[in-house]
Amino acid sequence: MIKNIILIFSLLFFSSCANKDKFGKSDEEWYKDLIKQIDYSNLDKADDVFSSLEVEHFRSPLLESATQIMIQAHMKQENYLLANYYIDKYEQRFGTPKNMDYLEYLRIKSRYLAFRNPKRDQKLILQTLDMVENYISNYSDSKYLPYIKTMQTNLTLSRFYLTLDIIKLYERLDKPKAVEYYKNKDEMAWFIENRDDFEKPSLFFLRYLFE
Repeated sequence: MIKNIILIFSLLFFSSCANKDKFGKSDEEWYKDLIKQIDYSNLDKADDVFSSLEVEHFRSPLLESATQIMIQAHMKQENYLLANYYIDKYEQRFGTPKNMDYLEYLRIKSRYLAFRNPKRDQKLILQTLDMVENYISNYSDSKYLPYIKTMQTNLTLSRFYLTLDIIKLYERLDKPKAVEYYKNKDEMAWFIENRDDFEKPSLFFLRYLFE
């Protein structure tokens, strides 16, 4: 009988310890666990830990820092969709007029770093260039503006070279009207005349700013 009681208490004790790994921690414990999982590059676990911190300690002062950490961690691991998820979450909880330029900068940076192949990402290039132009218009005094303008230059060059590839394709297909259309599109005449002054952007060229 006594052995059975000891066994029951032992099971309850170990069960309680196991459950504490899943819930019931202080915000500082969850925060330390979050850092540990990121240090181990275990972002799936870090996402779970963040969710527990947010659910159990919704008003914790550590939550703002934890959200920023998750943004940077997912960017570093090239999980750009999840990085944008945390950017949106940060804006909803902690966004103010004073940090909106930073949040918009992070959104543009995340899209910029997501490029893999300009030929496949041409829609993303055009959308990001639109975001860049809006940023320059809305946040002309931002300290992040030099980074934004560098991204704008690199993306514009990528767009020019993409259009140039289209022109060459139509030249091979003997489509003079299409060739003429693209040569007169988006300052292409100027670029074609001066293209020897530029180097075709590579993946490294697009990313070097943040390496």
